[in-house]
Amino acid sequence: MDWKFLLVGAATVLAAGAALALKPSRVQPDTVAFDLEGVIPRSFGGWIIDPGIIPIVPAPDVQAKLDQLYSQVVSRTYVNPRGERVMLVMAYGGEQSDALKAHRQEVCYAAQGFEIRNVLNGSLRFREKTIPVTRVVAVRGPRSEPVTYWFTVGDRVVLGRLERLMVQLRFGLSCRIPDGMLVRVSSISSSPAQAFNGQEEFISALLEAMPQGDVHRLLGSRSS
Repeated sequence: MDWKFLLVGAATVLAAGAALALKPSRVQPDTVAFDLEGVIPRSFGGWIIDPGIIPIVPAPDVQAKLDQLYSQVVSRTYVNPRGERVMLVMAYGGEQSDALKAHRQEVCYAAQGFEIRNVLNGSLRFREKTIPVTRVVAVRGPRSEPVTYWFTVGDRVVLGRLERLMVQLRFGLSCRIPDGMLVRVSSISSSPAQAFNGQEEFISALLEAMPQGDVHRLLGSRSS
């Protein structure tokens, strides 16, 4: 067996055990006052809310899981003057403890009957930051929905379980419980490459319109 896989497995076990043993008890001081609905602008850079289109509603079992993961969820569809539409979902959990696992969007879409294609890790650039993201193409019948999403745990964007556990461990050493966010952007398009480019432009315009402190919460202050 490749030693790298053994090393990753051992690190995962150690991080998980340490995260449980440390039992952090103090949430971050600014989590209580955070209002997700209020920090997301309703219009920016030519984009306005389109009330006629609502992102897909999760199945009841998926919604129950979301209710456990996140205390606030905001779903909106925006449209620009060219008639292009982008669906935005943001979710916030104030206590990203070990019971609050990251909710991977390919699992969410698959539960809605979508076929998942081309799950790829990528990155976005915003000013001096590089944002690690996951890109997915979800297909159900004639509907093709390219999706860009990322998670934050505390002050860092995380792509996988090991990264999440290591951030939890770092917070646990100071007896703090990190909060966490999901940011998901999607659009209906048969051209994934074109859709992903449009989503990156949308995300940049959204972040430019938000206060710097809220941008840090969405991107993690320790992004590269």
